[in-house]
Amino acid sequence: MRLFKKAFACLLVTSLVFSLLGCSSSSQTPSLEKTSGAGFARSEHHPFSDDTKKITYYKPMSVSEIESLLPSPIQQRFYVIGKNKLPFPVDKEAAHLIAFSYADDKTVRHQLQLTYKQDRDNNGDENFFVIRMTETDENPLSQLPDSANGLDTFGNIARMQPLRDDVSLIHHIIQTNSAYVYSYYDYNEKDRAVHLVTTNANEINFYDRGIFYQIAYHVKGNEPNEAVQTQMVALAKELAEHSAT
Repeated sequence: MRLFKKAFACLLVTSLVFSLLGCSSSSQTPSLEKTSGAGFARSEHHPFSDDTKKITYYKPMSVSEIESLLPSPIQQRFYVIGKNKLPFPVDKEAAHLIAFSYADDKTVRHQLQLTYKQDRDNNGDENFFVIRMTETDENPLSQLPDSANGLDTFGNIARMQPLRDDVSLIHHIIQTNSAYVYSYYDYNEKDRAVHLVTTNANEINFYDRGIFYQIAYHVKGNEPNEAVQTQMVALAKELAEHSAT
C-alpha cells in the first residue's frame, strides 16, 4: 500500500509539473497586443499625399518575435539586418507594427518599424538605425525633379543612385546645422503608449512594388562620415536585393 501511495504521489507531481510547463509555454507564445498611441511616422522629405484616418497601434516586440505575426505583404519582404553590420553596438532593439487606413480608402494597410539603438556613446549621443516599411500604392519618389539630386532647402546633400535596375534610392545626408524633421516610434512603459520621437537623421528612401522603405541613421551626432554613408548604402542594397526575391 505504501509503495502504491508513493508511486501515485510521484505520478501526481510529474503530471502537475508537465501541466505547469505546458501553461508556461503557451503563455509565452508571442501575439499582437493593441495599445494606445499618437502620431503617424512619415518622411518629411517625401510625404504621402493622402492623410491617414484610422490608426491602430500594437505594443512593440522583439525583432525575432514579430516575423510570424506580420501581415503577408510585409512578411514577404521582412529581412533582418545583422547587428554586427551597424557602426555602433546595439543596446536596444524593438519592432513596431502599425495598422492604418487613408481618409478616402477603407483598405487596412500596415507599417513596420525596426529600431536599433545604442543608449549613449562616449560623447553622450544616442546612436540609432531605423528601418521603416509602409504599405502604399503611391510612390512618393516617382515625380522627383532633377533638382532633387544636389542640395535640399537646408543645404544638405540629396544623392540619387540605382539600387537595382528597376529601383533607385535617394540618400539625404545632413551636413549643416538644420535639417528636415525625422520621427520614429517609441514606447512609454509607464503610460503604456506608443509615441513619436522627433529628431533629425540621415535618410535613405526607396520604393519597391507597394512598399515605401525609409532607412534612417543617426551616428555620432550626424557628423559627415563617408565610411558610414557607404556602409548604410550597402545595407540598403542588401535590403533591396532581398525585397526582389
